[in-house]
Amino acid sequence: MKLISKINKMKCLILFALSMLFTQCFSISDDDELSLPLTLYAGNELRIDGYYYQIGYDEKTIYNPYVFYKNGIIISLGGLANSFEEMDEYLKKTQLHKRVKYAWGVFVIEGNTIKFERWYPSERPYRAFVREGAILNDTTFHITKSYRANGTEVNQKDEIYHFREFSPKPDSTNPYIK
Repeated sequence: MKLISKINKMKCLILFALSMLFTQCFSISDDDELSLPLTLYAGNELRIDGYYYQIGYDEKTIYNPYVFYKNGIIISLGGLANSFEEMDEYLKKTQLHKRVKYAWGVFVIEGNTIKFERWYPSERPYRAFVREGAILNDTTFHITKSYRANGTEVNQKDEIYHFREFSPKPDSTNPYIK
């Protein structure tokens, strides 16, 4: 198990390193602009003193962690783990996300609706997608659709995110969202 976990971590690190290399080779000016406004979050609809994650189909894998901040910024930290302890250690150690544009985005909560938008690393220029869904309670939300701000590439989703308290959260300072 530990060997598989180490191999998965190495794969993630190699992918991040390669993406950083390719990021330096292309102009960022052609990337989509984020359409959601950067809005301070002062609500209590969702807890933000940790991270949100998905559970894999195998009911054991934890993946796709997102951290939400009061300043309206989110960060997608990538990665997958076989336990919360493993994910927590990964989140404490990873710093590669600081230099990767597509890790960053913004979020808005309107009533029981959550929307977050970030760039996705398919190819340059990076395209921004909004993910939208319902807040089920202050520790769970359900993403039901994804779309580009221009109304294209609409996709139905079924992504449940659960909360895990975690400290210290990575810093939200980044060169991409101001």
